[in-house]
Amino acid sequence: MSDLQKIKEMVRNFNLERNLDKYHNPKDLVIALVSEVGELAECYRWLSQEEISSIHQNPLKKKKIEEEIADVLMYLIIISYKTDIDLISAVEAKLEKNRKRYPVEKIKSIHTNPLEGYKSDF
Repeated sequence: MSDLQKIKEMVRNFNLERNLDKYHNPKDLVIALVSEVGELAECYRWLSQEEISSIHQNPLKKKKIEEEIADVLMYLIIISYKTDIDLISAVEAKLEKNRKRYPVEKIKSIHTNPLEGYKSDF
């Protein structure tokens, strides 16, 4: 059993023990996920790179970020088991699709912005 599978079972058991699973439908889970991503974004909002680095060096502040990341992952895990999607297989398939769509020789050191298009270091 993979580490992700173990975590999935822990999350599922946590929810079943508390009779929370009945509230977990895809729509509400996605809304909860977006809320948690917003809480993670708040940890970084308006901060410079130097301030972000400082936060990551502060154990108490870093702990808050870790908790928000954990919340995001837990909601993704719940969505995956409620929709019968294997997260590992889905990620592997998406990476393969992206390898073909963005080959190294064409996209290395380039990223895109929906308003500005392609951006490059060179």
